[in-house]
Amino acid sequence: MVDNNKNVLRYGQKVRLTTRSAYVDDNVLVIPEIGIGYYEKNGRHGVLSCVPPLGPKLQQLFTEDEFLVTLPTGQRCIQNQVHYGDPLVLVNQHDMVWNNKTGGITGYVGPRPRGVPGEMFVCFTKVPLNGGVQKKEKGNKVDKMTSSRSMSGSFSLSESPEFESGVVCFGDTNVAITVVESNRHSQMYNKRLSNFKKPTSHIIGGYICCDGKGTELRFTIWPAKPKIEQITMLNKLITPYRYGQKIALPLGLLESKANKTTSFCNASVNRDSDILQTKIFFKLSNGAEAVLPGTLLRQKMLAHVQPSEHNGKKSELIFELPLQNGPGVLMMQLTGVTPRKIVGKLAASNGKQSSAPKVNRGKVIFYRVSDSFRLVPVPMFALLYAVVTFYLWDALNTMEDGLHRELVVLVLVFLPVFYVVVKADHPFSALFRPPVLKPEVDNIDYESPPTSGTLKLIVTEYRFVPGFANANGSVRRTSQEARSSASGLTNEPSVTSLEATGSVPMRFILAEKGDQAKALERYNETTEWRRDEGIDSLLMKPNPHFKIIKDNYPHYYHKRGKNGEPVYYEKPGKINLKALKNAGLTLDDLMHNYLMITEFLWQVIEQDDNCKGISVLDVDGIGISDFAGEAVEYVRKAASISGKHYPERCAYIFVINVPSWFSMIWNTVKGMVDDVTREKVIIVRGKKKILEALSERIPIENIPVEYGGTSDGKSSEEDLLFNLMDYVNNDEGAPATNPIEEIIRKKPIKH
Repeated sequence: MVDNNKNVLRYGQKVRLTTRSAYVDDNVLVIPEIGIGYYEKNGRHGVLSCVPPLGPKLQQLFTEDEFLVTLPTGQRCIQNQVHYGDPLVLVNQHDMVWNNKTGGITGYVGPRPRGVPGEMFVCFTKVPLNGGVQKKEKGNKVDKMTSSRSMSGSFSLSESPEFESGVVCFGDTNVAITVVESNRHSQMYNKRLSNFKKPTSHIIGGYICCDGKGTELRFTIWPAKPKIEQITMLNKLITPYRYGQKIALPLGLLESKANKTTSFCNASVNRDSDILQTKIFFKLSNGAEAVLPGTLLRQKMLAHVQPSEHNGKKSELIFELPLQNGPGVLMMQLTGVTPRKIVGKLAASNGKQSSAPKVNRGKVIFYRVSDSFRLVPVPMFALLYAVVTFYLWDALNTMEDGLHRELVVLVLVFLPVFYVVVKADHPFSALFRPPVLKPEVDNIDYESPPTSGTLKLIVTEYRFVPGFANANGSVRRTSQEARSSASGLTNEPSVTSLEATGSVPMRFILAEKGDQAKALERYNETTEWRRDEGIDSLLMKPNPHFKIIKDNYPHYYHKRGKNGEPVYYEKPGKINLKALKNAGLTLDDLMHNYLMITEFLWQVIEQDDNCKGISVLDVDGIGISDFAGEAVEYVRKAASISGKHYPERCAYIFVINVPSWFSMIWNTVKGMVDDVTREKVIIVRGKKKILEALSERIPIENIPVEYGGTSDGKSSEEDLLFNLMDYVNNDEGAPATNPIEEIIRKKPIKH
């Protein structure tokens, strides 16, 4: 299966390799974002590979390398993923490869033609952050590590305990390069690349060696800097394009926005036509592409027309445009001013519009009901309520316990409370009134812009920040850590920082709408919470109430959905709170059990950090009276923890066997629920409809028999959970060994 992740390094792509010289004082020189290259040295060694900087006098003799990633043989096709440990050949822009035969037995590396003795086959080696940097001191036979551990100066993949597997990604840091074949009779050159120079050397950064002397290098993998080969816009073709070159924009797009028709159908057609025609396509030299849609272009052009910017001075707006099939972004800039004609039409359009937020249908009904109650005088409401109470009270005495009786009680209690809340003035009165619509105030000075506009689009540069995306879509490191790792510096991990964990799960980023800073803050809070509450070790703690809770609160995991999602079933209407209380259980005991089964789900059943689960809530037997007391408090706490510390883990929520009055409550409440959550909730009743709904997301053979499926008996997930609880509780007949030990060992804990 082909992985379409654009940050994965593939054969046939070009890379730049940055690192920090061991001979540069960190406090004196800022780390340049320039990769290793070669020094056109005149001497018996010829051209040699080196680490920048060379120094003011020799810098003009340095050329940065861009390496094409190829295989020693043609056994693997282009565009296949590159994995750590895979042998490969790095070919620079002059079709040269690294070679260790550079004059004498020296260990220096330099670019040479392919197919000659000394050609080096290498592999990328991912070193953990606490793996250390190897240094070898002259005259000392023992290699000393900057960390507390030591290892041999000669490195092999089979022997090293510090090797990490997986695909190589653009942005990976703390990467060593290991020579797997030096094409020489001696194996002394089959070591990790290192940084070395003699005391008499004139270059500052030092040379690259393959015989182990000096300091091992740690690299950051960057994509090569691509050129823009062509830009296509409407019927216009720009080729080639130079970064910084100005592009004239189709200002008719902005004008059509100001002149849009009031007819919904016509406006939709016109907008779609404008958007389609004004897409701007960018084709880059590395095969990547980018598309600037008309909708985004229009949005940026309108944002460019701001009051503070219309003062006769040149105005600018900068934004990013991600590449579709490659790493990095194009930095775009809008510069200049918009023609007065178009700005004036925008003013007329803005004057007719109001800042009215969209109000969905549920809220409209709620506001209308509130307004109706507010218009009823107090004496009239008291009289009407007395009449209603008189008739309903007699009916209440003759009713048996059940749905109708609960509905009558709900009406008698709800009506006066709602009337008082709507009628009286209090700090929350605004919640029961529709928002006040105020016309937008337009402060733009439309006399300032000239008649002819000078609005232009500029692609200023290609930009890639290492450490912000990896193969599974997670954020790896901050740019500060990327610099530190690229230089070979390593720090002790901290349990509450992004640098420690190495990744912020994409779930946290999605939950914060793409805000990297908020995602990091939220992830750190979760990490602290897990540490303080001992969540990582929760599965190994005794849970003596497990079976009592299971007997009186039906909930279980049962197989998977059509897309591999784990499925969880729960019956809140069947919970026996009285029995649980009689057994001495408290709300804290229930919360401990909830956290335990949640960790069992994401540590054992499903370890993919991007996977989501399906929940089936069977509310059969639930009554209005159940929406109060400790049951509600338990649900509130569980939902709060799940939303805060397990974000983006829910794919679908099926609420089945709902009572007739549940739809009435849901129709009132759902208008106040955000669209993302509302789309996940599916409410059904009736056996046939329940089976139809579940079978759309879950294979029929995985649906329990009680819901119309063909899966009978306890699931393997529940068997494993019971075995684990028997083991940690040391119950009779418990397994002799931990049943999940191998599972946890193979996959580290994620949250």
